[in-house]
Amino acid sequence: MNLLVTGGTGHLGREVVRAALAAGHTVRVLSRGRRPPEAPESTEWATADLVTGAGLDQSLIGTDAVVHAASDPRNPIPVDIEGTRRLADAARHAGVGHLVYVSIVGVDRIPLAYYRQKLAAERVLKESGAPYSILRATQFHSFVDQVFGSVARIPLVFPLPAGFRIQSVATKEVAGRLVRAIAEGPRGMLPDFGGPEALTLADAAAAWKTARGIRKPSLSIPVPGRTAAAFRAGHNLVSDGERGIIRWAQWLETRGQ
Repeated sequence: MNLLVTGGTGHLGREVVRAALAAGHTVRVLSRGRRPPEAPESTEWATADLVTGAGLDQSLIGTDAVVHAASDPRNPIPVDIEGTRRLADAARHAGVGHLVYVSIVGVDRIPLAYYRQKLAAERVLKESGAPYSILRATQFHSFVDQVFGSVARIPLVFPLPAGFRIQSVATKEVAGRLVRAIAEGPRGMLPDFGGPEALTLADAAAAWKTARGIRKPSLSIPVPGRTAAAFRAGHNLVSDGERGIIRWAQWLETRGQ
């Protein structure tokens, strides 16, 4: 199958490209920039811009399916919402048979600004008329690693919001699920996809500190507001969806992806 991957140079996109190539697909990467030297030789390259629409029609020529992994948390309206609208319209006009979009578990229940934009992008796709599937995934192990790395720079203590739990997942497992979704065909909203275990933030931080050799004590901090309440209620967790198998501690041991 001829597959186009938006955001194919990003953290998730690179894993999607690897998984799609391994599954035997012909892969074309959509990017605003030129092909970098490290791009796999077996991939095709399409230069296009989701914000302006430049190059989108050409990038979709001969495409059977799209994995839409492009996102910009700092600028979500032109990229995540309007970019998704442009991509879906162009895909429909090009006769693309399936558009798979990756979203985040809890976008409909956690009032973060970025989550609201991701939810709006889901609505855009649902209303576009393009055949689609949407996969919501929990946060990646690598993202949690980055967050804890930032917290570790705070002097003396390791502050953590009280009552939070996480269910992080390996990026490559999300990528594999997205590629399997291509083979399944358009199915609308897919079951949520999360990591194999839900951990308290304190337990996840303790494992991280041990793996990274950080000895400063954790400090639990009550956090007010609706967003914190939504995290304490577990709206970022997967209760009855699909699960990966790579646990947080295992990922830390290998520093994998």
